[in-house]
Parts: sequence; C-alpha cells; structure tokens
Amino acid sequence: MQIHDNLRKVVIYLMEQGKAGSQRELAATLGYNPSAFSQILNGRVPVSEKFLGRLSALDPRINLDWVRHNTGEMLLPVDPVVEARMVSDDDLEYLSANSKGCKFYKRGNRLFMTVRHVPYAAFGQFVNDSDRLDPVEDEWSEETYEVDRLARGHYLSFEVKGDSMDTGSRQSFESGDRVLVRELEREFWRDRIRFDKRPYWVVVFGSSVLLKQMIAQDLINGTVTFHSLNPSPEYADFTLNEDDIRALYYVIRKKPHEQDIAL
Repeated sequence: MQIHDNLRKVVIYLMEQGKAGSQRELAATLGYNPSAFSQILNGRVPVSEKFLGRLSALDPRINLDWVRHNTGEMLLPVDPVVEARMVSDDDLEYLSANSKGCKFYKRGNRLFMTVRHVPYAAFGQFVNDSDRLDPVEDEWSEETYEVDRLARGHYLSFEVKGDSMDTGSRQSFESGDRVLVRELEREFWRDRIRFDKRPYWVVVFGSSVLLKQMIAQDLINGTVTFHSLNPSPEYADFTLNEDDIRALYYVIRKKPHEQDIAL
C-alpha cells in the first residue's frame, strides 16, 4: 500500500537527518520494539494515528496527508509554529481591535498583535494550583507578537514551564518561552481536528494547563491523545475524553525567552 511505501521513505529521511542511526534506534525513540515497528512498516499491522503523531513529533514538517494519501509533498514548506521576534511596544501605531479584545498595531510595514497573557503558565507537567481558567481581568498582563495579518478569533499568550516539551531542537519548547495561541471552539471538535497542520496545543482540563503535541483523535469515542516531545519515561502519552477538556488552543507563534528586543 502507498502509506507503507511513504512511511519507509519518511524513516529513511529521519535517519538521514540524524534522528536515529538505525531503524532499530528509531523504533526505540518512537516507543516501539523493533518487531512491532517492522510490522507497521511492512503493512502487517494497521498504521494508527498515534503512530503517525509520534513520527511527526520528530519533525513537524512531515506532511501526514502525504503519508496517508500521497497528497502534496513529503515535507510541509514551513514549520507549523513560527518563531516570533520580541519587540518593544514603543512607537507602535494603533490600528484596530477585534471582537475578542485583541489589539493590532503597525510599525512601518510590520504588523503586531497584543493579546492577554494568562497569569499562570502552560505547564509542561501536571499542576493543580489553579481552579479557574479565567482570572479577574485586572490580573491579566499583555504580550505583543509580530503577526502577518489582522485576525478574528480568541487569542491568548501563555508561558511554558517545565521540560516535557524540550528536546533541545528549534521545534521544541523551553521553559520560559511564550506562545501565541488561538482557541478552537468546541463546536469544531467533532470534525477531525487538523493536528497534522497544527501539532502543538495548550489543553485545559480540570485545574491543569498543559502545552502538548496532539497525536490522535478518536471521533467515535470522543477522545484526544496528547504527547510530550521529551522522550523521558515520566512524560507518557495520555488520552482525554472531550467532555473533560475545558478549552483547546493551537500554537501559532513561539517567542523564545532568551531573545533580545528587536526594534
């Protein structure tokens, strides 16, 4: 089948990129024993969405539509999360605001969005020190990101804590990074969530706020599975029932914490 031919091409590509020195090593990195991994590649075992999600975690540019259906190219043309430059708020010219309170500014031919920054972190591990999603508005600060267009929708800024999403690569997230996210309203969850295009999500459930990679959605049972980029054993995949998820936000921009201000 085409999907298995494409998977083998992806495996070769990942090894050429230094993600693993051998197929056996790549299997271990993905959490599979060599025999099970070989059976998937050879079509003896069905290719699950969870497997595809773990594969794309090694390189988010992998086009899962190409893997599944041979649509487009093997690699997406750009990274799914744009690395934003830090910016001074000085000399920004106000343009407008959308209905959700996001404000837009310009400086020359550059466009900026100022959004509310949530006053607790999108942690890379479970936390239970907050019992609400929406603090009193006076407690919110603001964060400004460079963007490419005026936008509708509900956008927020979160800060990353912990190292569950840190692999040391550009595509990962270090503690202290800030991320610009947009909410995906619940009415759209029942359609297939395009996590292959938007792999990284802030998920709010109970009193936990986590930044994770979404790797699978079971439309029949109404569940979503999340993955940590850090392969350390304590960061296991977990599955949530959609009814237990309070909010989902997909990551659009990442602002590395160590960057200097760029005027």
